[in-house]
Amino acid sequence: MSLVLLAERPEWAERLRACLRAMPGAQTLLVVPDWAAAQAQLQASARGLLLTTPVCRPAAQACQWPVILLLDHEPSAPPEGVVDWLVRDQLSAEILRRCLRYARERCSLQGSLQRLAEYDPLTGIVNRQGFQAMLVAALAEHQGRGLELGYLDLDNFRHVNDSLGHQAGDRLMLQVVARLQAQLEEGDALARLGGDEFALLLDVRDRPQRAAEVADRIVEALAEPYWVDGESLMLGCSLGLAPAHQGIGADPLMWHAQSAMRQAKASQGCTWRFYDEQASRGARSLTELESELRQALRRGELELHYQPRLCLASGRIVGLEALVRWVHPERGLLAPDAFIPLAEESGLIVPLGYWVIARALHDLQTLRAQGVGTLHMAVNLSFRQFQDSQLLATLGRLIEECGIDPHWLEFELTETAVMRRSEQVRRTMETLGKLGVRFSLDDFGTGFSSFVHLSSLPITLLKIDKSFVASMDHNRQLVQAMVSLAHNLQLEIVAEGVETAEQLELLKRFGAHQVQGYLVSKPLPLAELTAFMSSECQAGLAL
Repeated sequence: MSLVLLAERPEWAERLRACLRAMPGAQTLLVVPDWAAAQAQLQASARGLLLTTPVCRPAAQACQWPVILLLDHEPSAPPEGVVDWLVRDQLSAEILRRCLRYARERCSLQGSLQRLAEYDPLTGIVNRQGFQAMLVAALAEHQGRGLELGYLDLDNFRHVNDSLGHQAGDRLMLQVVARLQAQLEEGDALARLGGDEFALLLDVRDRPQRAAEVADRIVEALAEPYWVDGESLMLGCSLGLAPAHQGIGADPLMWHAQSAMRQAKASQGCTWRFYDEQASRGARSLTELESELRQALRRGELELHYQPRLCLASGRIVGLEALVRWVHPERGLLAPDAFIPLAEESGLIVPLGYWVIARALHDLQTLRAQGVGTLHMAVNLSFRQFQDSQLLATLGRLIEECGIDPHWLEFELTETAVMRRSEQVRRTMETLGKLGVRFSLDDFGTGFSSFVHLSSLPITLLKIDKSFVASMDHNRQLVQAMVSLAHNLQLEIVAEGVETAEQLELLKRFGAHQVQGYLVSKPLPLAELTAFMSSECQAGLAL
């Protein structure tokens, strides 16, 4: 360990050298005139120790080396930011020996702790914390020029842990790291950010095109089969690359690389992408919209509009479909297509769905109190809500709180939802059916293989998708076949998207039971719906 002395009085050099001569083993003391010279000496040494007085001591943020403080008198409290201190009148060879031994042991312990904190114990490469410090230093050293940051995510690695166990996953991870290191050169850096995510810092000062070349090699190398415990495994990867530039910080650069990785993953293949500002701006917009939607749920910015369903036999309104709208403070009234897919993807569809059910039941209670008669209230139910363990308990509580007969509640399911995990769907539907809730199959005809489930699932209604109704001039036989199928299965048939009298007449001739669409009414907020449901409006709809 190199000893570097920075003091304003020569007396300290004389005392320290005298003590060092009296100690076993040769130990050199390097005396420097200022902090710049001290830095040069410490940087040249693999392990350096700075001995300095309070007057010459550098600022804590400027000195990364261990410090022993040289004092004229015993301090009243231990000095902060130093490994130890020496008092002039108490200085002896034995005290100096103990001080230096303590400093070495403490530095060794701190080094071990730093390695544990900054290095991944499995692979031996730096972890997220260590890489963050490395990235900050590299950006400062190069002023952000000639560096390319890569963010890599392994595809399907979790399935290896699930199927073969975590020990096999660890052995596979070591193979992955070895393949990554084989593609890097001196001056590059590799880090494991956690789980199956890695960061690569590439030096591209001499060849800017090198980043693309390395990315091609990495994707190709990681796509090769792996052998673990006699099993041949295939893994893909998604890699994003982001160039550094002057003035960019470590966090924004990391975000750019991660955004590029997500763009690569969206391609659903073992591939890589450079950071694209325009695509990233779109992703940020979705993230911001998701945040706004969370706030909208809390602020009460959502409302329900209700589209009436007309019974062709009686000419009266017999049901309503609840359709959620978002009264956005800047973008105005948003239809479901503008935010429901985002809610599905983010999981917000579950609390949003419960809000819709609660609001619809409350409004149905209001309508019943106004004397509009018995109406079925149809609510779209997401497949995600089927998977929620609190569905049955929450629904039972809401029905009890609103005092609504569950026989008047109807859940609309899409064919896609019915087809996914159909056994789980069937069990949930049967349990809800015991409460009295009934089900309709929405967008009928747009899914796959739903016919085999129609007889086994407790479905009461089929809703013909509006796309078939709109094109009845060309596919009237198909619509007629759907109606006939519903009759044979003793199901009610509801045609959506009815906009013309000709469509209405054809559907009535085919034997459809109910219709829904702009010919009857557009979706209406509760206040307008109340007026629509008045006796005058009802009389105008009688057939």
